[in-house]
Amino acid sequence: MMTNDCIKSIVENPFSSPDHENDLIIQMVATGKYLIFRDGIDAFDRSYNINWDSVSVYGRQDAIQTYQSTGETINLNFPLKPGDNPAEFNMQLDALLALGKFARPFYNGGMISEAPLLRIRYRNLIVEDYNGGKGTPMIIAPTSISVNYGDRARDVLAPGSVNRKLIVPKRISISLSGAVINLNQKYYDEKSLKLPEPTPPLTQEQLDDAAAVANQVTSAVNDIMGKFGGIK
Repeated sequence: MMTNDCIKSIVENPFSSPDHENDLIIQMVATGKYLIFRDGIDAFDRSYNINWDSVSVYGRQDAIQTYQSTGETINLNFPLKPGDNPAEFNMQLDALLALGKFARPFYNGGMISEAPLLRIRYRNLIVEDYNGGKGTPMIIAPTSISVNYGDRARDVLAPGSVNRKLIVPKRISISLSGAVINLNQKYYDEKSLKLPEPTPPLTQEQLDDAAAVANQVTSAVNDIMGKFGGIK
């Protein structure tokens, strides 16, 4: 995992960088700071919650259902697998603490300036739009972030020390849940379905022309039948 939490200025867009095409990217929208996770994911689910206003009416078998809204939520679980390099693990711990900052709003002048929205993407799976396999980052309002350091750990000697040891977990499990904020249209309408335009009604002039043609055809048929003595 990499982080630029200590970098003062953002020098790249991680979502457009070819170096991060296969990584899980989590970015704080308000600051632009981001975290990169490279150990894959354990689980991911997407849920749709449809809300209705239910009104019971006397004598009616079923309540009247009036549509209110549709909400989309996600749940993501992914691992962090620390190595044996203590300096690298210290950076990883700093990054996990930075993830806690991502769960808090951005302040300006001691006042809340922006909510803690997150922009995330993992390959072509955790995206707002598929976009030909490249994947458009998804924006969520996080509702829960948890970090489980596990029940197995090992002692690693701290850098530059002969006595102090670091506790390095075998595997860290991270969970992230949130409500999806869709920026693009996620519903059908008459434009998206490309329904054919309804045929306009005929004008009176068109009706009169059609009647005149019908009369001419009828007259011609009668003439032909008359030449052959009519129908017997």
